[in-house]
Amino acid sequence: MYFMIVVKSDDLKNAESLFIASKKKSLSMYGALMKGYIKNNQANKALDLFNKIDSPDQVIIILLFNTCALLGTNEALSLVKRASKEIPKSFYSNPRLLTSLLDALIKCGDIKHAELLFSRLRTRTLSMYNAIINGFNKEKNPSKTLDLFHQMKISGLEPNFITYTCVIKALSLSGDYSLAQSVIGKISNSVLIDNQIHNALIDMWGKTGCVNRAKEIFKKIHQPDQIGYATMINCYGLNGMGIQAIELYRQISSELVNESVNVSVLNACSHSGLVDQARCIFRNIHMKSERIYTTMIDCLARASSFDEVQQLIDEYERSHSPVAPMY
Repeated sequence: MYFMIVVKSDDLKNAESLFIASKKKSLSMYGALMKGYIKNNQANKALDLFNKIDSPDQVIIILLFNTCALLGTNEALSLVKRASKEIPKSFYSNPRLLTSLLDALIKCGDIKHAELLFSRLRTRTLSMYNAIINGFNKEKNPSKTLDLFHQMKISGLEPNFITYTCVIKALSLSGDYSLAQSVIGKISNSVLIDNQIHNALIDMWGKTGCVNRAKEIFKKIHQPDQIGYATMINCYGLNGMGIQAIELYRQISSELVNESVNVSVLNACSHSGLVDQARCIFRNIHMKSERIYTTMIDCLARASSFDEVQQLIDEYERSHSPVAPMY
């Protein structure tokens, strides 16, 4: 169908025109356009479209939950809860729908409701476990993440890439070296070759104080990306190794230096008391964002250079509105 092809091509304006012109609008057409809006971060349009549907099917309800997850507001949470009560009980046998519901509850800030719903489910899929594990990480509750990870393994489900990424993040939050070593030692080597997993491991070993382990992993990355460089620089910074952080920063090609990389190296300088080096780096940054200004101000404040702090605040506020983190 031509309409479906247009939606998939992300030509939403043309898709909207075709949708309006259509005399017989099927649920699949509503669903396709909602999906297009979600994909293009136009959640409010997806919600407006949902409100025009009289009898949504399971696919439409999944898209509604995905829309609410994207919005992440209190209003969206109320809609998720209302819809979950009003849908037919038969819908609850759809694992994809339940996963979308859990994800929406979590992203709208109600992890307790999601946890309660999850505990009542007789059948739990890997994607459901992953949704709840991610929710516990959002709440900075690594013990619950790791407990659920062990429950999942006992139940016979095999963790996937998403699971391990969440587990490694939980270990980073815990900062427990022995626990990290115990869990990571049981992960298959085939999982540990992905760049995203590498970056998560570098962050974890940095936060547990094991810089050498982090360096070993970083060296295995054939072509580090911006996240990889920023994570390794941050690892050095957390462990008071500002000189090493600056050395690595100097090795990065200019096209890979972004806001996160600049913030990481300035933080590393701050933690190591390398104020002059931070000044030099800051001066050479062409596009200075709010985060970069704030990080540099923090560095100067730690060194009790309060006159310079005020000068930077004044410089920023000449072209921007005041922001609380700078104070």
